[in-house]
Amino acid sequence: MSEEYSVRAKLWRPGKAPEELDEAEALAQARSEQKGVLWVRVTAHDVDATATLLTDSLGFHPLAVEDVFSPQERPALQEYPDTLFLVAPVVTPDPRIELYHPVGFFVGPSSLVTVTHGGVPVLDRRFDEWLARSEDTAWSPPALLHVLLDAIVDEYFPASDRIEEEIDGLEDSVYQSSRLDIAEALRIKRRILEIRRHIAPIRDILNSLLRRDVALVPLDAKPYFQDVYDHALRLTETVDLNREILTGVLDAQLAVVSNNLNVVMRFMTAIATILMSMALIAGVYGMNFVHMPELQWRWGYAFAWGVMASIAGLEVWYFRRRGWW
Repeated sequence: MSEEYSVRAKLWRPGKAPEELDEAEALAQARSEQKGVLWVRVTAHDVDATATLLTDSLGFHPLAVEDVFSPQERPALQEYPDTLFLVAPVVTPDPRIELYHPVGFFVGPSSLVTVTHGGVPVLDRRFDEWLARSEDTAWSPPALLHVLLDAIVDEYFPASDRIEEEIDGLEDSVYQSSRLDIAEALRIKRRILEIRRHIAPIRDILNSLLRRDVALVPLDAKPYFQDVYDHALRLTETVDLNREILTGVLDAQLAVVSNNLNVVMRFMTAIATILMSMALIAGVYGMNFVHMPELQWRWGYAFAWGVMASIAGLEVWYFRRRGWW
């Protein structure tokens, strides 16, 4: 195994037991026409060396090889004279965020070459399962492509479900405690946008496989790709729904905060109005004019307090009736 890349391959031939090939045998078989199906699994550790392997040893188009390792390129379906090329990003779960790894597919008449930058658990599992198969099953490159795309799309369901559960938790926190971690909500929103940015191209690629007349994908294989397309479409709709729910949660939080602020402002306004009314009475009798009969009255002090208490009580009754208290 090279430090620059690793190559694993399995060849299925009609009437023969499937066999695992080494790098030299795999490259030789990939360039030749044979009866059977060859799956070559290329894992890149050094991008430049792997690109040279794909272009010089396997004869793939340089533009397609560039798209495998270019994060700026949007995954799309491309047809070359003897090769069908596409890129499908696979999601890998992480405790706090989803990680995405592009997987390049080069589909030939009797071979399928998958290229990844580093290990991809779902492809590793599928390859090991395929190596363990002992039955004489009729495979074809489109059938193998369908199996792998189906596995990649299915990996998005747990990631989408996990995000949905976190949104439900935020929703409960808003309606139960009226408190929302805005930073957490924005982080989840960013994850939603990322998952949609990666699943939408897969949906478009599958749609192209179904709608376009692709020579390397026969008509009898299209119903299988239709099933994967339905899964991708369902995922896209679920992601869009989760984004709308999260937007609703954020709007609800803003409404709750605004409502609480209105309640506090009404309460403070009522208190200020009561104190202003009492201050009016105190201010009148604090002017110290000479001709103020109440200043010499024995019950003047109690009278002033009585007037202030009466006005305050009347205002409290009025505010309660209006629902401001």
